[in-house]
Amino acid sequence: MSKRFSSGHDTDPVLTVNLPNDFGEDASVTGRLIGEEMYFDDTTGMLTMEKLYRDEQGRLAYGIISAIGHARERRAYRIEERETHCIVSNGSLNLEFSYDQLFELLAVAIDSEKESASRQVSEQVRRRLAANE
Repeated sequence: MSKRFSSGHDTDPVLTVNLPNDFGEDASVTGRLIGEEMYFDDTTGMLTMEKLYRDEQGRLAYGIISAIGHARERRAYRIEERETHCIVSNGSLNLEFSYDQLFELLAVAIDSEKESASRQVSEQVRRRLAANE
């Protein structure tokens, strides 16, 4: 089951929110909500909530919370779009990706989900992290 909302128009209110992050610093953002989704996976019992904000400087902030029963995982990312690349931060690491690399990672993620072989995504991210060191 999925529910999608789209907003982010100039008439939408500017909000100040804190996106919690279990893997780095929380992301505090002042901006407009431009996307929101909540869905429940009947197979795994996982509830996932996602929110996407654009701040007044045009940067993106993305928060995702996944929960099964009492266990939950909260992640927050900041995304700064540049002309040829973007910089993604999870609150503890900053990674720079060209848009081609992002599309490659997305394609690998989609394939790995189909094949249930998430090792491919982990290997791609590990290589990228090693290249940034």
